[in-house]
Amino acid sequence: MTTPSRVLPPQLWSAFGRVIDRPCAVDGLLGVRPVVAATLSTDHRATDGAVGHHLTTVDRLLQNPEQP
Repeated sequence: MTTPSRVLPPQLWSAFGRVIDRPCAVDGLLGVRPVVAATLSTDHRATDGAVGHHLTTVDRLLQNPEQP
């Protein structure tokens, strides 16, 4: 049995910070909303495949969380 000399890297990385209350515009008025910092990164060679579809889905859900 041998150990492979090359292990493929992960194709998608995601990181989320903690949720904190921040001031933001709500219907044109100053309001406070819970906000979380999210970081999504991918290997550029994988964006045409399933990872690209995943990133598109995450983007859509973040922009329109009410729509499944």
